[in-house]
Formats: sequence, structure tokens, C-alpha cells
Amino acid sequence: MGSPDPKLIALCAAPMHGVARVLNVDEDGACRIADVGGSGEQQARRAVSCLVMPQAGDTVWLAGDLSHGLYVTAVLERDPHCADGAGRVMLPADAHVESANGRMTLQAESLKLDGHELAVQARSAAVAVDKITGIGREATWSFQRVKLIADAVETFTDRLLQFAGWSQRTVSGVDQVRARHIDYRADEMMQLQAQNLVANAASLVKLDGEQIHMG
Repeated sequence: MGSPDPKLIALCAAPMHGVARVLNVDEDGACRIADVGGSGEQQARRAVSCLVMPQAGDTVWLAGDLSHGLYVTAVLERDPHCADGAGRVMLPADAHVESANGRMTLQAESLKLDGHELAVQARSAAVAVDKITGIGREATWSFQRVKLIADAVETFTDRLLQFAGWSQRTVSGVDQVRARHIDYRADEMMQLQAQNLVANAASLVKLDGEQIHMG
């Protein structure tokens, strides 16, 4: 077995960089590229600093060597006729995006957040939208105080349960309840007071108590 050729070792370790074209990208993100200094097709991996996922037909910038491998460090240009879908930014696992001592703005014509879990934590939050729609299986809110101001509130539900230690409601107009059965119960006292009180029943009116005072 002969000794390694020093020229071949130097050639493999020589830095390489230049412009190349992506032929295809496999599921793991490895790229098959062409036109690397006229040396034909090569395999290249996406560098961690290359946040934009390469696509077939992209013009990219390569760096590396044949000994350690080639890396796609940047996507220079994208051919809209060859691109396979919209641009995609890919971050490493457990990525953290931070703007220290400043503001960060995400702006788009349409913005979508998609994930298995979503957590928002802040000292204060403000939401201003013309219309909001929420669809889910279960919602839990825990607030010390809630204040709602609206022109109209509509609630449609199969079952409504409310538990409160103290409740007060003020209605300046008409307060109307329509139901098949209504059951009001008080442990100590119930008071009905009005300028005019009307009680109508089609079949039966029953008053039951140890004492009944009328008039």
C-alpha cells in the first residue's frame, strides 16, 4: 500500500467557494449542485447560517472543501419558474429569536401561526382587529378582573353554567327570558318589586307558605 499523495491531500483540503446551481434537494436538506468550478455535480449540505431553504433551480453560494464537505451558505437568486413552492426559513431545533432592548415587528399581508402548542407571555398585550373568529374544543381563562364593552353580545351554546360568589346585573331597557321551565330558588329570601307586577298562568297559580300576606 503506497503512501498518500501529498498533492491529492492538498487538493482535497483546498478551500472552495463559488456560485452554483441546485439540481435537487432531498428530504434531509442535502443538495445536489452543479457548476462548482467546472468540476461537475457535487453534494452539499445547508449551512446553519443559511436560513432560507434551498430549492431546485436556486442559485447559491458554496463554501468548504472536498475533505470536510461543501456547504450552501446563502441562496443568491431564485428562479420563479423552477421554485417548488414559497420561500421557507428554517431554524435549528429549539431556536430563539431575540431583539435585545428593542422592538420586533412581523408584517405580512396574511400571517399564520401553526404549531402543536402556542404560549404567549407578556406583562401587557393589546389586540386591535376588525373581526376575530375562534374555533376549538375547550377554552380556559383565568383572570382577576374582566371588563367587556360591546354594542351587542350574542351567545349560542347547548349548555351554560355560571358560578359566582356575588352577582349583580343592571339593565336599562327590557330584560327578557324565554324558556320551557324556569326555576328560581333562594336559601333565605327572594324579593320581587315593581310599580306594576303581573303574574299570569293558563292553568294553575299556587302560593304555599306558613304565612301569606297580601295587601
